[in-house]
Amino acid sequence: MHSKALSRRWLTALTAASALFIALHSVSAAAEDSGRTGFVYVMTNKNTGNSVIQYRRSGNGSLTWLNEVTTGGNGTGANGADPLGSQNSLVLGGEGKILLAANAGSNEISVLDVINGRLVWRSKSPSGGTFPNSVALFDDLVYVLNAQGTPNIAGFRLDTNGALHAIPNATVNLPSGSTGANDIRFTPDGGHLLVTVSGTNEILLFDVGDDGVAGVPVAQPSAGASPFGIAFGHDGVVIVSEAAGSASSYRQSDDTLDVISGAVTDTQRASCWISVTKSARLAYVSNTGSGTISSFQISGKGELSLLNAVAANPGGAPIDSSLSRDSRFLYVVESAQGKTLIFRNNDSTLSPIGTVSVPVGSQGIAAQ
Repeated sequence: MHSKALSRRWLTALTAASALFIALHSVSAAAEDSGRTGFVYVMTNKNTGNSVIQYRRSGNGSLTWLNEVTTGGNGTGANGADPLGSQNSLVLGGEGKILLAANAGSNEISVLDVINGRLVWRSKSPSGGTFPNSVALFDDLVYVLNAQGTPNIAGFRLDTNGALHAIPNATVNLPSGSTGANDIRFTPDGGHLLVTVSGTNEILLFDVGDDGVAGVPVAQPSAGASPFGIAFGHDGVVIVSEAAGSASSYRQSDDTLDVISGAVTDTQRASCWISVTKSARLAYVSNTGSGTISSFQISGKGELSLLNAVAANPGGAPIDSSLSRDSRFLYVVESAQGKTLIFRNNDSTLSPIGTVSVPVGSQGIAAQ
């Protein structure tokens, strides 16, 4: 009797343990699957009625159209392969719940939210200058790069209702003679802003005070010609793509950038847009003039080395790019032909897996 009771208890315990294992495995699998899906957003940059298209990203990387939401402002429309001359004209923040969109044609910035998986418009505000083409976001602090007229950066606070409020004394002009301002990014700690100015081969550093006001820019010569896109590796390493066909890495020290790897060539043309993987060990650069995408390795010390000059060869004129949050997929806008290219990331090489159509002249992409 005692043996039978033990057997029954053992069987009951085994059954319960098995059920618990299955339940935990199911939860884990569900969490893993949910981490493989998300959204991709593309800004149409329409000259009358700019808008953002929301796509659902499936586990295999494919995109399904969900909706298109107007920004309330205007873009530039089709204007060559690179209508805005910038990176980060569409920025995702707030753990994937907030989108900031630059309306270069109407000199405005729009705020959109993702609510219950659906993109909705919240507000728009004057950009504080002419031709806003890039936006930076850190917590509730927003800075806009206005690239034309008298080029400047303008600071705002984003409130919980999705409205932008201009910060007093937070509009700072770029140095006299600055042309071709392309990208604005906060450093990972939010203490500085970086701006690339390809026309004068400079990277500008702005100290940002606790009140959100940016200081006078400190100009530093770029290690490579025509600095364009900005991304970050581990420990604040700064990685810049250069339209002359190269990329450089730097370590920031207060208001200076110390070169780690200068002008590492990819042998391609118009290497303007850059995306860095979640591991910060790999960067992809769009070569608009060559119709290719190159891959670079990033060492633990921030050193760059070319892995594959042609990691993908889609042809056309690839521009803006964005990686999914797990870095398994890369999405690239081809504005001149009106499509978004979809690639699977395979350790420094890219496998094409499809495209979706977007309006000709689209620019700005954000993936999660």
